[in-house]
Order: sequence, then C-alpha cells, then structure tokens
Amino acid sequence: MSRSVELRDAKGLEVTTRSGHLLIIAEPDRVNVEIDGLLEQSKKSQVWRQSGRLHIRSARGSNMVTVRCPVGTNLSAASHSGYLELRGDLGDVRLQNQSGRIQVERARSVDARTKNGRIEVAAVHGLARGSTASGSVDINRAQSARAASVSGSISFTEIRGAASAMSVSGSVKIETNGGGDIHVATVSGSVEVRVPQNLRPMIRTKRKSGSLKVECEEGTDLSVNVATVSGSVRVRNHRARVTV
Repeated sequence: MSRSVELRDAKGLEVTTRSGHLLIIAEPDRVNVEIDGLLEQSKKSQVWRQSGRLHIRSARGSNMVTVRCPVGTNLSAASHSGYLELRGDLGDVRLQNQSGRIQVERARSVDARTKNGRIEVAAVHGLARGSTASGSVDINRAQSARAASVSGSISFTEIRGAASAMSVSGSVKIETNGGGDIHVATVSGSVEVRVPQNLRPMIRTKRKSGSLKVECEEGTDLSVNVATVSGSVRVRNHRARVTV
C-alpha cells in the first residue's frame, strides 16, 4: 500500500519497524512524505502526528518499507532486527536496532546504535557517532567522529576534526585530515592512526604491554592520545586524498 502524507509543521520523522528492510530516501524537490509497504488493513495506527513529529510504524514483520522524504529531513528510526538503509542527504539522524545492518549515505549528523549489527556511514557534514557490541563501525568523511565497541572493529576515514574511539578487543583504525586531536582507548585491540604527511603529531601513549611503532616525524601540529593494556600501537603518515 502506498500513502502520501504532508509534512506541514512536522519537525521530522519517527519510523519504527520490527524487521525487514527499511529504506528511507531523501529526494530533491519533494515536499511531502510517500510511504510504500505498510499493511493495508491494520488495527493499530500506522501514520500519525505527535509531539511535533510525523510518526510511521510498520505493523508487519519482515516486509520492505520505503519512505521518501524531502532533503534535510530530521529522522529517528528504530528496528529490532531490520536493515536500516538511508539514501540521499538527510538532516540530523538517530538510528537504533539490535542485529540488523545500518547504512547511511549522507546526513547533517548521525547517531547510530546497534548490538550486533554493522554500521556504515559514507558522509556526514557534522558529528558522526556509532556504538556496537560485536558489530563493526565504519565512518567516512565526517567533520568529527566518535565510536565505541566491545569486540567489533572501528574504522574512521577522512575525519576533518576531532576523533575518539573506545574498544575492548576490536581493532581501531583512524585516518585524520589533521583538523583535531585523536583519542583512542582499548584493552587488547590494535590501534593504527594515520596523519597527513605535512603534519607532525604529538604522540602520547599509556601501555602495559604491546608494541609501539611511530613511522612519522613528531611535533606539535595535533595530539594523538592512545591508552591500551596490551594492544599494539602504530602511528604513520598517509597521503592527502583528493575529493572530487
């Protein structure tokens, strides 16, 4: 079933599903919200307005629900075990599930949380945050980034400002453009920090064991702070990326 709803004075969307694939697409020139995949007959309300936001709830289990909305729409979406996929340029985004994959193409800010799912963020204008227990967190092209994991890996690429990561046994890899300080804390997970060739980082580490390899010239251009119990630490240069 397809439904078209006017946003009117709604300040954003609240979307909840049980499982299945939730696809949210921000489209240029769109002024309303179009929803496909809702159950035709349901005893519970599936679309309503509350607390200044437009709420959408899927009553089914594993079906696919597609929501098309205007560019820049603020969004909160939650699913138990579903795949949350966001396409287009959205506003401030909050996402949560238990075990499904979370994938974001572009947003003003992102806060994504999952227990066992994988988090993939392609581009964020501001702050990108990710939290998982055993899944991985991959954040690319963000102004700043924060992530926490128990056993899953954390990877940041093209971070323009500050970055911080905490992990127990998962590996941490951070590639910074040099615009902010780096903070990493692990128990046994390995740490690799890559800084631009033209910058000289001030490196501070707290370690009980584990190797330390510094493969770049040290200085005071930015601060790289790493605390670990037994994980290996490596700091090296990377070549500046050319963004087209």
